[in-house]
Amino acid sequence: MDRNDADGTRLMRGAGGAPADPGATRAARPADLGATRISVPDIDTPADPGATRLASSGAPGDATVASAPPTSLIGAVPTTQLPRGAATTVLPGAAPAGGQGIDGIDAMDDPYASPVNLADLTTARRPVELQSPVKSTKKKGMPVWGVLIVVVLVLAGLAGAAWYTYDQELWGGRTVPLVVGLDEATAASKLEAAGFSVEVAQVPADDGIGTVTACSPEPGKRADSAQATLTVAVARTIPQVTGTSLEDAQKALLNMGATNIRIQSVNSDAESGTVVEVSPAEGSEFKSGDEVVLSVATPYVVPSVMGLDVEAAKAAVEKAGLAANVTYVKSDAARNTVVACDPEAGTQASEGDVVELQVSTPYPEEVTDLTAYFDATSKEVATYLGDEKYTLVYGSTLFNGDAHAVYRGQDGDMITFSPNPETGSYAGGKTDDVLGSGAPISGVRYVYASGAAPAGGTSETVSGVKAVMEACGLSGLKETATEQDLAGLGVLAQSQGGGTAGSSQTQADSQAQTDGRHFICGYGETDQYSWAVVIGGPKDVTNVVVLVCPRSHFNGGVDLSAYDNSPAKYIGYVSVFDGQVSTQKGDDNAQ
Repeated sequence: MDRNDADGTRLMRGAGGAPADPGATRAARPADLGATRISVPDIDTPADPGATRLASSGAPGDATVASAPPTSLIGAVPTTQLPRGAATTVLPGAAPAGGQGIDGIDAMDDPYASPVNLADLTTARRPVELQSPVKSTKKKGMPVWGVLIVVVLVLAGLAGAAWYTYDQELWGGRTVPLVVGLDEATAASKLEAAGFSVEVAQVPADDGIGTVTACSPEPGKRADSAQATLTVAVARTIPQVTGTSLEDAQKALLNMGATNIRIQSVNSDAESGTVVEVSPAEGSEFKSGDEVVLSVATPYVVPSVMGLDVEAAKAAVEKAGLAANVTYVKSDAARNTVVACDPEAGTQASEGDVVELQVSTPYPEEVTDLTAYFDATSKEVATYLGDEKYTLVYGSTLFNGDAHAVYRGQDGDMITFSPNPETGSYAGGKTDDVLGSGAPISGVRYVYASGAAPAGGTSETVSGVKAVMEACGLSGLKETATEQDLAGLGVLAQSQGGGTAGSSQTQADSQAQTDGRHFICGYGETDQYSWAVVIGGPKDVTNVVVLVCPRSHFNGGVDLSAYDNSPAKYIGYVSVFDGQVSTQKGDDNAQ
């Protein structure tokens, strides 16, 4: 922009001081009366708001005023076009001191003047900015790039300091140590060393007792809180449940992790529906899969015991808080089982009431029911014989533990328990209650009292044998033998200390050596037992003997080769002629 005068803006001449185009309108300094001049109000001086004045090249009095919108040459403002061919004169402004104006040529020397094309004077233009030739005396500061470097270094230092202090856990929380799987004491020590206060929560478990199963906050991560909670596995224990309701007891067990709970009712004076007992006992350790039994109180009621073994029935009655009284009766039911109960099952009772149990007898119906002794226990047999008034005259055990016991009845009959029932001998002198002690029964021998044999049972005939066997409940007769059947075997001569068995002399003498002894022996087998009936004795005496033992005894248990492998011959000989003969099962310990 050209220098501003007090009353307007000057536009410089063209080259050489004269207008390039004579017909063009030119702007001149106020002193140049021959030039055309545009007067623009000074920025700081109010201009004529009416219009821009144009002056002709004539005298000042000939000036013509053209009305137009105000025009400004400062900045990007609207322009005013001058009419073509119009005679215009720029009104002169005030002359500078000395009365001499400055023309366009003089403006060439003005560093703030900018040559213009006179053809463009009809349009206002933006002023041209020129760099001032005057250098600033103000001292220059640090370059921008230097400032940036300083800022970066400061920020890096701050970041490093922040990282170091964070790494040293001076701020931002603490790292939780790895403690899962350690024992409680070790884990707590590590946490406290890391600056944490420790709380312990116990959780019932089956395995890993005493070790840490979890930690909060999570191990290996930083935590803002200084509080840490350890979860430690402890053994499951049966809680206090007695006296509580069944529902509360079940909840307590489930909370402890029990998964196998069984409930049973028991008679009790406690409030109905409350737990009176727990198994395992309270405070006992258990695993989640172990069975836990809750006994729940119910009123006293007679339990159902029909068909149970007598011992099981008695236990059930006593567990119900009642007492049992056993009476043995004859019955077709299995031996030693309950066949009747009074009061009946389900009847309400009071604590200690007596329940009468009728039990199918485990004892023989008769003393001569020899196979029945094998169905009873040794103790039951001892009790039975005591009830029947039999007296123990000998008692001992054999080397293999089997019982050898001899009892005598009030009428003179005798019953012997021995693994060798074919012989009735015993050492005497010992009266140990071996049956009462539970020594096993492996064979039974019964000798009728004189005159007590069944009718026809003293006849040394097959019919006599059958009469005795039927009276004793035996069947399955297989063979019979008499003393005559022993002739020629040589066993009689051997028993008397004679010559070599089988010699002609021995055979000849065998008949005489019977010494008047006589017998008939019947042998048979029924079920799993072997049995024999022997009728006979020395001279004028006739004894009736019945014996029973397991089949194995006469089928490989003894050597029958000297008796033609005949059990009847062997049993008759041993019973009548040689009662002291012992078998391979061994003698009494007392002998």
